[in-house]
Amino acid sequence: MVPVKLFLLRPSIRLNSRVTFGFIFTFDKIITMRSILFSDSEHNFEWINYFNPDEMELEEMCKKFHINPMLIQDVMQAEHLPKVEMLNEEGGFFLIARALDKDAKDFSSIQGITRKFAIFYNKGALVTIHRGDFPWIKEIAEKPSQNQTQFNGYQIVCKLLKACFRSFEPLVFKLSEDIDFYEHKLFSSDKFPPFAKSLYSIKRKSAVLKRLFVVSNPIVELLREYEENQPFVQDTIDMFTRIDTLVEELNDRTATLINLNLSISSQRSNEAMRFLTVYSAFFMPLTFLVGVYGMNFKFMPELELVWAYPATWALMAGLALIHFLWFRRKGWL
Repeated sequence: MVPVKLFLLRPSIRLNSRVTFGFIFTFDKIITMRSILFSDSEHNFEWINYFNPDEMELEEMCKKFHINPMLIQDVMQAEHLPKVEMLNEEGGFFLIARALDKDAKDFSSIQGITRKFAIFYNKGALVTIHRGDFPWIKEIAEKPSQNQTQFNGYQIVCKLLKACFRSFEPLVFKLSEDIDFYEHKLFSSDKFPPFAKSLYSIKRKSAVLKRLFVVSNPIVELLREYEENQPFVQDTIDMFTRIDTLVEELNDRTATLINLNLSISSQRSNEAMRFLTVYSAFFMPLTFLVGVYGMNFKFMPELELVWAYPATWALMAGLALIHFLWFRRKGWL
């Protein structure tokens, strides 16, 4: 059965200066939403947000804002990595950033841990497109109405990008706490802890985050080219640098701890082998003597001697003492 779609438009719902929502329903489930989050008639600027749009809606958006339709392919690809592309309009650009998916379970790739966030920007409009549920969009949208004279479209872009970068902060802190926990356990436990699997899991997550911030560098370069001296731009760059530094530190600490874990494992294995070697060295000559005199030959002269038994004990004790003194001199005991 083909789902029935109904478009409902409810204008003038006040969240800030002006917010207009449009919904598409498939029975009782919302699958798309278009909303005007901010409108400034004095400067002829509008911020339009698309949540989970279909291709037809994006084509209409391209016609309205004179955007190259080829960019629709990048928007529709959920697995697209961060990118920046300049538009024909003066000062306009298109970029794709990625924010942390709070419900992510697959940490093996950038696409599995994040959700795409696309931005079209020019002097007259800002269009944001996403499929993830990002609560910080509403928080940012409510701020322009408080002080509209000091809030422009480029500021909104910087605040959105800053929120994207900040979304990784809880995960980075959580992984750092895990590293601290395993590091403490590694040095406080006498027994070898089975941390290899857990440490590899943290290493995989930190490596994915590192790759993400490497491919996100063009976004920061774009911000620097525009107005790096502006405080809100510098705040966004600082947030990126801060999270990137934490990820780099996390990646290095994880790699160091994995190598240290392997070294301690090898050291404890060597200690066990050394103990077994020393233990065997004590009993090897004694076992040889017992084996010789345990042979069932008829003619063994020592068996008829009265002092043969105590002499054998004395010989074995002497050999054990010699081995003990030699191992102590070598520092093995």
